[in-house]
Amino acid sequence: MKPSITAYILAKNEEPNIGKCLASLEPCGIPVVLLDSGSIDRTKEIAGGFDFCQIQSFLFTSHTDAWNTITGRWHTGNEYALILDADMEITPELWCEIVQALDGLPQVVLAPVMMYVEGRPLVHGSLYPPKAIVFRGGDEYFIASGHCSRLKPRLGCYYAQNKLIHNDLKPYSAYLLSQVRYGRLLYQRYEQGCVSFKDRLRATTPLMAFIHPFASLVLRGGILSGRLGIIYALDRAIAVLVQYRVVLASKLAQDRKQSPGQSTTS
Repeated sequence: MKPSITAYILAKNEEPNIGKCLASLEPCGIPVVLLDSGSIDRTKEIAGGFDFCQIQSFLFTSHTDAWNTITGRWHTGNEYALILDADMEITPELWCEIVQALDGLPQVVLAPVMMYVEGRPLVHGSLYPPKAIVFRGGDEYFIASGHCSRLKPRLGCYYAQNKLIHNDLKPYSAYLLSQVRYGRLLYQRYEQGCVSFKDRLRATTPLMAFIHPFASLVLRGGILSGRLGIIYALDRAIAVLVQYRVVLASKLAQDRKQSPGQSTTS
């Protein structure tokens, strides 16, 4: 018996993205659940126009908790969960590959990511790693790490060849606010010791703001993508610098709490 698949979309104020995400899932013919974390825009209204989509309120606390709740508590071993952010899209080719891959009962399916910048595909220069999107039920797969999370080691993974589309059309201000939120998480995880070597660099030095653009433009050929490649590399540098700045502010705030009688002069 083939395993069943249910798709989940995590969303909050995703009006620019939710329609195209759901449209990409419509040909798959599977149940889709929108897990909405308190949207105040037209996200739920747009999703309500797709009759195969169920809308459910969801308290989002972290990536780790959300994914582990879906895979570990809501599904059994003969059920799969396809989990997407609202700015992602499944292509028909990727969906066919996923269906075939599940015959081998992998624990996790990962797909390479086609990044879009300003609504256009970034052919060269992406630093986005393969994205885990399909999970066999009955287990928790993520460990909190840095500003997000990482997969547990020694899992049975299938790496797809066809790409997942990542096309975020929200305003740039939303991107910047996300980096502030990631910076706060990075500081918390750094204090707890739940960071990788790269995340430790992010938290303690702005060095990654130089490494990422170089890797994107030179090592990954992003310069060949022209203006889109430059925008992408710039955004990677800005993300690192904003997160680093937030970590610095958090450290200084903690120092003030511990030494309330001392003041800092510049």
